[in-house]
Amino acid sequence: MGILDRLIHDLQKKIIEGSNLHQFLESIDQFCRISLPTLISTGLSKTYSEALLLKIANFLVGKYQYKNYHEYLISSPYALIIDPANGCPLHCPGCLHNATFQNKIGPDWPNGLLAKDTYTYFIEKFGPYASTILFFNWGEPLLNKFTPTFIRQAKQFLLHTSLSSNLSVRFDAEDLVNSGLDYMVLSIDGATPQTYRQYRQGGNFNLVIENVRKLVSAKKKSGKTTPWLCWHFLLFEHNKHEVQLAKTMANDLGVDAIKFSLPYDVIWQRNIQIAQNVKENKYTFNDNARANTTDEPNISKLFSTIFRQKWSDKLNNVEKGLYDKRSGNTCQWLYSTIVMDALGRYFPCCYVPRRKAGFTYIFSKQDLQNDDYLTSPFNSEYYRFSRKHFAWISELKKQKGFAPILEHQKHATYCVACPNKKIKPLISDFDLKYFLKKIDRTRIMSNELIDIISGWSL
Repeated sequence: MGILDRLIHDLQKKIIEGSNLHQFLESIDQFCRISLPTLISTGLSKTYSEALLLKIANFLVGKYQYKNYHEYLISSPYALIIDPANGCPLHCPGCLHNATFQNKIGPDWPNGLLAKDTYTYFIEKFGPYASTILFFNWGEPLLNKFTPTFIRQAKQFLLHTSLSSNLSVRFDAEDLVNSGLDYMVLSIDGATPQTYRQYRQGGNFNLVIENVRKLVSAKKKSGKTTPWLCWHFLLFEHNKHEVQLAKTMANDLGVDAIKFSLPYDVIWQRNIQIAQNVKENKYTFNDNARANTTDEPNISKLFSTIFRQKWSDKLNNVEKGLYDKRSGNTCQWLYSTIVMDALGRYFPCCYVPRRKAGFTYIFSKQDLQNDDYLTSPFNSEYYRFSRKHFAWISELKKQKGFAPILEHQKHATYCVACPNKKIKPLISDFDLKYFLKKIDRTRIMSNELIDIISGWSL
């Protein structure tokens, strides 16, 4: 057993046994200090080695705090979700950009495009610790001309990058392909214009197919195997007869895969029905595509600066009660993921925002003029309140709608009334495992070690 194996097994033992947090963080510091020369000896640069260890350490600290239901986190989110645009040219029934949806639920979702300085703050604060970033939530990311630039910045932090688009917008396909994007979802729910527009309301099917061809052509021109293009086809009664046609089209167009999935029920639009008597399926046409790796000269220098900071020092001036071990239930989203929209507002998850009297789903707002207030958006009072009181759903039911509140704010966070407390984060243990295998260039970690680091599920 090598040094890395011994140290990680020891840290896993401490997580299981629930050792003192300060002692655990001192062990993390020791792990980083001792492991650095080992990684460098395999041929990795010093900066790349520091980046790899920083991310591994963050995964382990995050898992420790998740297992102990801590209110205040020393760890950072390993999954990032960001909307380059708060807007979309389409009005799909299942999306908040549909008028019927807005009238029934009333989301507070003003239009806007993500600014460069807002994104730079976000990616420099969370990127060094994270594994994955999704450039989509409720908006169409290709409405923002800076989206390829944002992806390039993310690759400097060794992040796996994903984007989902309806493709019913004009954009520079070559710029997007050359940005370093790893994975791209093509949301196309039909194989003919007539069928497609029934759900993708306002979409241009011919433009969509033209854009698919441009993406495939740009990949061939650049010699890249990425982004891995996956056509996502939501199955409804009105389009299920086109499954075979869509499969043939996907193969002919040159995308890497097509995935047929059942959507959420759009109960407020009765002419849109989920397909019956059909199975979800995925067909892969090209399994040779590999995730991009970042060239070492382009790695952010922030890794070295952050790596020199001790994990144990992060407990300085933090009241012990904020990281007391708790029991009960919690939500992995609150420990693993942070979501930001194009206006710099932070949310606990990707769940649909909605107005609800007495509740807030905005956990923090980015204000570049007042950085002290935003020292840690992941530890805002709303985040800490939700982690501490997440299991109060039983009390909420007993008291007929009364919810625990932040006294001075006179309302509760949206998590208190969340109807989907068992939903796992979009970035799963499997995704973490995949990321670690890709970033471990010299194969210094065994499969067992990767399983230990990525195993967040209880």
